[in-house]
Amino acid sequence: MRLVSVLAAATVMFGLAAASAQAEEVTGSGTLVINDHFHTQNKWGTNLVLPHAGKIIRVMDGTYGFDLKTADGVKIASFLDPQQAVGMSLPAGTYVLDPYVCSRHRHHHIEVTAAY
Repeated sequence: MRLVSVLAAATVMFGLAAASAQAEEVTGSGTLVINDHFHTQNKWGTNLVLPHAGKIIRVMDGTYGFDLKTADGVKIASFLDPQQAVGMSLPAGTYVLDPYVCSRHRHHHIEVTAAY
């Protein structure tokens, strides 16, 4: 009877360990605001940092598209339709999101989530 209890406890512990092995998610963002009247441009955001190879699983607030760049500024991809980025595989590294703006709406925010 005791062996059954030990086996049941081991099964539960193994199940918890397997559940914690699910993919982790990270999110990066980019915002660009241009003021043509004052000839200013403000850009900010958080880098998308992948400690392991991963895949983009979600893009939010993307209206005008964006460039995906390495931390060194090398362009990896350009997306006119932000949803086209979903499913893109990325190696481990740090990425910068550089949103586009249109001639009328001079501000844009983008958020990209990747799982690894």
